[in-house]
Amino acid sequence: MPVTMRDLVLRYAADPQWAPAIATEMTAAIHRELPELHADEEVARGTYASTESVVTLFIDRVVHEQPLTDVEPPDAAIAFARDLVRSGLPLDVLLRSYHIGQATFFERWVTDVRATLDDPADVAQVVQESAASTFAFVRTLDGGLVRRWAEERERWVRTTAAVQADTVRALLAGEQGDLLAAGRTLRYDLAHVHTAFVVWAPDAASDTASSDPGAIERAAAAVAAALRGRDRLIVPLRGSLVAGWVDGGEESTLIGGRAPRRALAGALVAIGSPGAGLEGFRRSHQEALDARRVARLSASRAGSIVSYAATAVAALASSDLDRARTFVAAELGSIAAHDGDARRLAATLRVYLEEGLSPRRTARRLGIHENTVTNRVKAIEDRLGHPIQPRMTELLVALRLAPLLG
Repeated sequence: MPVTMRDLVLRYAADPQWAPAIATEMTAAIHRELPELHADEEVARGTYASTESVVTLFIDRVVHEQPLTDVEPPDAAIAFARDLVRSGLPLDVLLRSYHIGQATFFERWVTDVRATLDDPADVAQVVQESAASTFAFVRTLDGGLVRRWAEERERWVRTTAAVQADTVRALLAGEQGDLLAAGRTLRYDLAHVHTAFVVWAPDAASDTASSDPGAIERAAAAVAAALRGRDRLIVPLRGSLVAGWVDGGEESTLIGGRAPRRALAGALVAIGSPGAGLEGFRRSHQEALDARRVARLSASRAGSIVSYAATAVAALASSDLDRARTFVAAELGSIAAHDGDARRLAATLRVYLEEGLSPRRTARRLGIHENTVTNRVKAIEDRLGHPIQPRMTELLVALRLAPLLG
């Protein structure tokens, strides 16, 4: 009996990692071939969610022997189309992303089929069947996506939020030079001192902010009010990410005061340092994004408020994650391991460095005997292969980075 595409889909899908692995490959290919997406973590997460939802839909249809030509785009795919509209990207980018994804999927599929089947006739039959099936499936999805994209664009271009978002993007990209005109459009004075912040939903889809899109904007308004600026600007950027600026503002009133905890229960906040004029507008926003990266790397919980001022070293050192991992591994060696002994030594070393290499103060902070600190310091230097003192700064930075990098 000849092997069918469905037989192999059933076989491959039995591995729970198969579909996510393909979706990851497709996401990487899409961002590699579409630089227009300006991929950051938020965009990549949306692309992956869309891609995985489409792969899952295809598998489900094949497994249950349902037609591939009467499907509607999944919710995550519709959300991805909406994000592209709000990012000012054309329909062509959306369609190309699906065609790149299809090509990547098919290439991986053919590789798996050839590795599974020995009979060339079976390989040819399955490849031919799957080529026709994936083409029909994506062509049907294209029609639904074009319709949804057009509907969303029609709604979006009519809103004040669209004009403001386009103006803010131009300002941040250095494409808008008329500050007076931009200020009138935004109803916000760009010549003053700005404190920027960003608010976003946690990754878990069950959280309040994820199920209620308006919750993030309400949280942003609460943050702006808590900062006590003279004026405010709040603009949805993409996905669940909302950016805000206040004229002046006091960070301490948000972090040290009575923050709007109820409004932030389903959201996270990152805040930049104050900056004057257009340069300050841009710099403070970038600092807020950098602080957000640290918050996400450290898996901060919903309701957290992270400031750039408190995370500047980690933010700067984690701008290139691959190089940061190499740096941590080179500085800490086996102390960066996950076993109990390495963790104990790493914790001791961090306190020892923070206390200016004082065994007495380190012992007091850790609640252990001073001799224990001395013995651990010797063990640390044995593992490092060199004395601690010449590399104090580098070691402390590596120790602060290590938890963020897993």
